[in-house]
Amino acid sequence: MGRVFFVCLMACGLFAQTSMVEEWDSRLDHATLLARQGKYAEAEQAYLALIGQARGFPAADLRLAKAWNNLGALYYQLGRYEDAERLYTQALPAYQALHGMARASYSAVLNNLAEVHRVRGNFLEAEKLYREAIEVREKINPRDAEIAAPLNNLAVMLNQQGRPREAEPLARRALRLWESNYGPKYRQVAAALNTLGEALRLLERYDESEQCHRRAVELRREILSPNDPEIATGLGNLGSVLYREGKYTEAARLYREAIALREKALGPGHPKLAILLNNLGTAMQAMGKKEEAEDLYRRAMAIMETSGAAGNPDYAKAVENLGDLFVRAGKVKGAETLYLRALAVREKSFGPRSGALADSYEWLADFYLRLGRLTEAERYLKRAIATREGAFGAESAEVVRSLKLLGELYTVQKRTAQAESVRRRVDSIRHSFR
Repeated sequence: MGRVFFVCLMACGLFAQTSMVEEWDSRLDHATLLARQGKYAEAEQAYLALIGQARGFPAADLRLAKAWNNLGALYYQLGRYEDAERLYTQALPAYQALHGMARASYSAVLNNLAEVHRVRGNFLEAEKLYREAIEVREKINPRDAEIAAPLNNLAVMLNQQGRPREAEPLARRALRLWESNYGPKYRQVAAALNTLGEALRLLERYDESEQCHRRAVELRREILSPNDPEIATGLGNLGSVLYREGKYTEAARLYREAIALREKALGPGHPKLAILLNNLGTAMQAMGKKEEAEDLYRRAMAIMETSGAAGNPDYAKAVENLGDLFVRAGKVKGAETLYLRALAVREKSFGPRSGALADSYEWLADFYLRLGRLTEAERYLKRAIATREGAFGAESAEVVRSLKLLGELYTVQKRTAQAESVRRRVDSIRHSFR
């Protein structure tokens, strides 16, 4: 996953008492500096005091909305997503009323609110907000480097949804904008490389993916301090590529290094740790260390549940992985409960027409097939086919995969006529590709 971006807004606007303006603006800038220095408790108190003072300003003044936005950004950093969402939502109407070049600030708050919806698993709302943020910026200046932030964030979300073909061009555009405006040694260049690398990994272009992630890690090590938690993003993504290549020991080493960095910077309960803990769990499971894997999955789940991120598909991954451990231990009933919980999270997050759901349906179908529960297996395979048809078209290669699985099921059941009907449809779709 690439690094995501929220925007703190600097003080500006007009109201009567100039000395009060200058003092308030200076205090806002100082609060933002405290947040950037990691002095979160001091920053929070400073923002809350500014909010209290700004409530007495004229209704048309933007300072209250700016303080809400910046405190929201702080809460996002701290993993307090519900609080961040509330503050961004409060701030948005004031920016929506702006015109001309000032609309850039509206785009920034849209991006911030979209990001909170993304981490909480509200992908449909997040996508709408990201696309509006991009559209607003493009109307002001289509070559503005600030467009890169919502472009990159939208690409991150599309990768999470299993839509890497859509994510790749967005990540490449974000990368071009940042490189052309700020040069190749800019820290956000690493973020776009991570997002692009993840899209390439999902597209099974592993060599290209590894090159992107290695370049991102090298760039961050060159320009950031050794303990900067941003380095963890690249390490984790590179670990995922190596895991996919079967290099479990090396992947685990990178995951552990990334966890140590994030834990030191953000604390042991921060939701950004969860995906790394889950990924380390998969490496441990692959190496046969099942007890350690289970502990890691449970810790990842607990963090996301506590932080309000249990609606995110990353939570579903940890739940599903724990279910897989249960299956291997013969705990079938517990595994089924976990698989269905993971599916419910994905269905709510992705929406009913997302092609990414098909993999979950096939996973469940395979689970029921191994248990000999063929009726349930058939039901989920048919749902996978319908989902792929809706997302990719009735004559797509993606549909062929699910159809073949359904044909194999019919063969096992000795339903010869149905198996033959499925085979003919598969042949027909393949013929249309020629």
